[in-house]
Order: sequence, then C-alpha cells, then structure tokens
Amino acid sequence: MTRVLCRGLLLALCASGAARTAAAQVSATSGSPAAIGHIREQYAQIQREAPGYRRTTHELVDFSLEGGELHGFYRGRELRKLAAQLYGESWRGTEEFYFADGRLIFIHVVHQRYDEPLSGRVVSTIENRYYFDGGRLIRHVRTQRPAGKDLSAFDPELPVLLRNARLFATCAASAGPEPRECTAPDR
Repeated sequence: MTRVLCRGLLLALCASGAARTAAAQVSATSGSPAAIGHIREQYAQIQREAPGYRRTTHELVDFSLEGGELHGFYRGRELRKLAAQLYGESWRGTEEFYFADGRLIFIHVVHQRYDEPLSGRVVSTIENRYYFDGGRLIRHVRTQRPAGKDLSAFDPELPVLLRNARLFATCAASAGPEPRECTAPDR
C-alpha cells in the first residue's frame, strides 16, 4: 500500500509540473477567491485534526547543512501533512506540505536568517505560501520581516520544493530506524 500511496502522490506532484511554467503568471492575488477559500478550509481542517493523525518521525540527512527532522501526518493511510524542520549555518526553517485526496494543495515555508553563522539569533524571517488547485500553482504569497533588505535570493525555488515534497513523502512512509529514503539523493 505504501508504494501505491507514493506512486499516487508522485503522479499528483508531477502534475504540479505545470505549476513551474505557470509560476511566472502567479501573484499574491491570483487564483479564484473560491479556490483559495477552499484550500484554506482544507488547511484549517488538517491543522485541527493533526493531533489525532498517525504520525511518523524521521531524521533528514543532507537536505540541509546542519540536519533536520521530518514528521508525516496520516489520516488512516492517507498522507495529509509533511512538516520538515531544517537547519543551516546561517538559518533555520520549516517546510510544510498539505495534501487533500492525494494531491498537494498548499506549501508553507518559513526561513529565519541568523545575524551570523550558528548564532541562532534571528534577524529576519521570510515566509512563502504556495496554493495549488488541480495540480496547478494558483497563488504565491511572499512576506519578509523586517521589510528593508532584499533577501529574495534566499527564497526557495518551486521545483526544489516539489522535489522535496516527493522525497519527504517517501521518507515519511519508510520503515526502520535509518531509512535510506530520508537521505537527500544529490548531496
């Protein structure tokens, strides 16, 4: 069943390939209000129900310089949420992926930049929210605090996030104490 789930998720994520080409046309206000409202309702439902979901936890290897941890949240056998905590020398961040009916519907990424390497003192926070409808990116909202210095060079690339969603889904579904599926393939 795990392979079937991962294949279905992979197909849904591959369908999101259209999101890469449409990304240039997507803005913080694009997408129908009804579709955005529905995604927000699904997100809220997942957040409410998450404490009752079956949860898996795995260490992430080589997805970031200083390591990370992944939590998979399942309603029965259905993957509903992936939450990755990642650490680098000059930042820490979370990548959360939300699913409905086997399809990616929302990605929320928060990166906090440090004042100097390994200090842990956060001086800026960058948030990116990606909304998907039918496998297509329909809205991208980016915020930065404080707003002054342009930190857009540190924004995640959508193809990397989609790749991570696929890899993290495989990792979350894997068994054993140190599954190879939880190690980044290209490091």
